[in-house]
Amino acid sequence: MPEVQLHHDGHPMYRRMVRFDWSQTPLHWVPDDPFSTHMINVLHLLLPEGERHFIKAVLEASSLVEDPELEAAIKPFVQQESWHAWAHQVVLDHLGDQGIDTKAYTDRLGRHLSTMLGDPPKFFPSPLRRWWLYRRLADVAALEHFTAMLGQWVLTNRALDEAGADPMMLDLLRWHGAEEVEHRALVYDVYQHVSGNYFIRAFSMLMTTPLFVGWWVAGARYLMRADSTIDQKWRWRDWVSAARRNRLPGPWTLLVTAPLRYLKPSHHPNDEGSTEMAIEYLEYSPAAKAARERAGGRQRPQGAEMTSGQQVTGTEQVVAQ
Repeated sequence: MPEVQLHHDGHPMYRRMVRFDWSQTPLHWVPDDPFSTHMINVLHLLLPEGERHFIKAVLEASSLVEDPELEAAIKPFVQQESWHAWAHQVVLDHLGDQGIDTKAYTDRLGRHLSTMLGDPPKFFPSPLRRWWLYRRLADVAALEHFTAMLGQWVLTNRALDEAGADPMMLDLLRWHGAEEVEHRALVYDVYQHVSGNYFIRAFSMLMTTPLFVGWWVAGARYLMRADSTIDQKWRWRDWVSAARRNRLPGPWTLLVTAPLRYLKPSHHPNDEGSTEMAIEYLEYSPAAKAARERAGGRQRPQGAEMTSGQQVTGTEQVVAQ
């Protein structure tokens, strides 16, 4: 069986099995800024649920992928997303220990995502079932556009460091952000390979943007209400103020400028971030370094190859050892 190069720009290399110690991370890990803290904490609520559905959609589409290089890149993508979901779930457990129960929100989100990104209705005929898969892939590609944009933002952000943000949380966000930048093109390329319909892609972004931002705002409101140590309410002007200080990406960026870039017919995710910057951080990241040491060199090195005969056979669910 001929060998194919696993990695090229915008595709994943391999899973980095990082772990984090949250025992010293305070509730408001951006000091004196519960608003920015909880706005970013929403990602811990959104991502575990979302990435499980990302994995399912890409795995279902994998049987339609005929390009061996693209097929080979699906497995490390699934492994990375599985580990992301686990890492953020541990943060939710930490929030629970600090008195913030997130189950009501995540259960509601899970039901919504199961409707939008789950299996098609049983009465759908075959052509509609295929369309449903294309639409799910397009939705995931749109969401991956946001995660890549956020990944590039957190990699270049210095305002959070200057604010004295908890270094463990910053490492989690930047490790995850770097891997999102690293594999930013995978779902888009799978979608283009199996469908490529611009109108489905554009419609998915137009529908996904308000839902994504809406769930983010709802999550921040939820966390701030659940935080008994503050009496602050969520306000749009606080978001604008935090964005001006570069502690958060701004609402205009999420609602307008990022979606407009994606809606260009010529758009490709490789224009959204720097693989070189992502890999540089993954070489620097304390958690990623520790993962390499634990692996004892068993993790796949940059540029490693995978044979085209290797298949993704399951959801690659990852649990902590």
